[in-house]
Amino acid sequence: MTKPYSHSVKEKPVKFKPKQQNYQTSLQYEGMVLKKENTDKTIEQLRRKYAR
Repeated sequence: MTKPYSHSVKEKPVKFKPKQQNYQTSLQYEGMVLKKENTDKTIEQLRRKYAR
C-alpha cells in the first residue's frame, strides 16, 4: 500500500557536518590553526561566532 498524504509531507534535507578532527586537519593543510579557545567548540558554534 502507499502512504497516505505522502505528497504533503516533505523531509528536510540533511546538511553536511564535518567531524571536528577532519575540519582541523583541513585547516592545517591550508596553513591555518584553530585558536586554543576555539578547539573545544563545535563547528556550528564557530560558524555563529564568525558569521558576518
